Amino acid sequence: MSLIRRDAGILLIGDLFFLILSLGLALTLRAFSFPQPAYFIQHIVAFVPVFVLSLAVFFIAGLYEHQTLPVRRIIGARIISAQAATTLVAAVLFFVLPFSIAPKTVLALYLMVSVVLMIVWRLFITFRFGKRHEREPAIIVGRGVAIKEVLDEVNGNERYQFHFTEHIDPTNEENCATRIEAAISAGVRIVVLDIRDERVVGAVPGYFDAAVTGVTFAEFVAFYTRIFDRVPLDHVDDAWLLECLPNDHRVYDLAKRGFDIVLALTGSIIALPFIGLAALALFLAGGTPFISHERIGKGGRPFHILKLRTMLLNDHGDPELQKKNRVTRIGKFLRKTRIDELPQLVNILKGELSFIGPRPELPSIAAVYNQELPLYQLRHLIPPGLSGWAQIRDTDAPRGPADVVRTRRKLSYDLYYLSQRSFALDMTIALKTLRSLASFSGT
Repeated sequence: MSLIRRDAGILLIGDLFFLILSLGLALTLRAFSFPQPAYFIQHIVAFVPVFVLSLAVFFIAGLYEHQTLPVRRIIGARIISAQAATTLVAAVLFFVLPFSIAPKTVLALYLMVSVVLMIVWRLFITFRFGKRHEREPAIIVGRGVAIKEVLDEVNGNERYQFHFTEHIDPTNEENCATRIEAAISAGVRIVVLDIRDERVVGAVPGYFDAAVTGVTFAEFVAFYTRIFDRVPLDHVDDAWLLECLPNDHRVYDLAKRGFDIVLALTGSIIALPFIGLAALALFLAGGTPFISHERIGKGGRPFHILKLRTMLLNDHGDPELQKKNRVTRIGKFLRKTRIDELPQLVNILKGELSFIGPRPELPSIAAVYNQELPLYQLRHLIPPGLSGWAQIRDTDAPRGPADVVRTRRKLSYDLYYLSQRSFALDMTIALKTLRSLASFSGT
């Protein structure tokens, strides 16, 4: 719904406006006079890559997340670091590329002005979104834990342009249709329905007539997905599952495989010196530099993933061996820098892995999840990946032994990727992964 997504658009337009304004003020301060239109336009054209890079860095830094706006205490730090990094890259570009402008002083002034303006703008918009305002009344019809999640999120966060005045549980209502009619008559303009519940479908009176009068009807699974960027597992049905089948994404899947091959070949050339040095260090420290772990891939078929050794021994997921195992000193560095995963480029070239997709699991652990989580095997419809939607969104993903409860939440993100996969989503995951790599957050 546009009511959910429009905040990011407002932020994006505002950010671009204040970046351009910052350039204008920087030129004014440099010459102590307003710049001539032609002179200003010349600099705007030269700064277009800088603006685009700034917006991309803001996106990577999480400044356009739609569930919750960044709290005030971190906005300043994120903007300062983002603009400093952008300006540093811009300085390199301006001195390498043949521009006819003198950017050194302008860049320094632009950095200072843009940081101040962007912080003021973001603090203002955060305050504006946080202010109490009249929100459109809405009702939600359905039952279950996911329904309560939506209720708590929307009613507890005033940046949404609507709020739920009533929750109708069809299992507890003798006349659900009457309640819906009464709510619409009382002025409710948004109705969220779990139409996969037969009791809800049978209770919807005058569905199309009400829509003609301006009432917005939203299907619950799609509504939940747009709010949380994950799938409510208890509310999916066969129709939703059919939409996830690979045949619906054949062109995308073929193109993605082509990109994987090209990027993996290029990456292998760049990564080879790092892999060689790391392998030599591990060999001199004692032990085998490379190890392989069995994982479950596309179609549920096992394959062996190649990595640089970061622990004392290869425990193959054995609980007893895991007790004796630990990460080595060299291994800690390799994990932090993600160098230990570079040999997996070989798996990508072989088609066993993709750059983006659900992370592959150990066979013994996957067997537990297949038994406890009925939808788990859907992850195997597509190739697993080095990074995925669950990796960048689920901060409480399980590590080590099987954990059904936490994996259930992780699966909701994996199925979101399965149903929504596209080049735009892949690019989002890639950019967010870059932030993780830049912060050396590997474990």
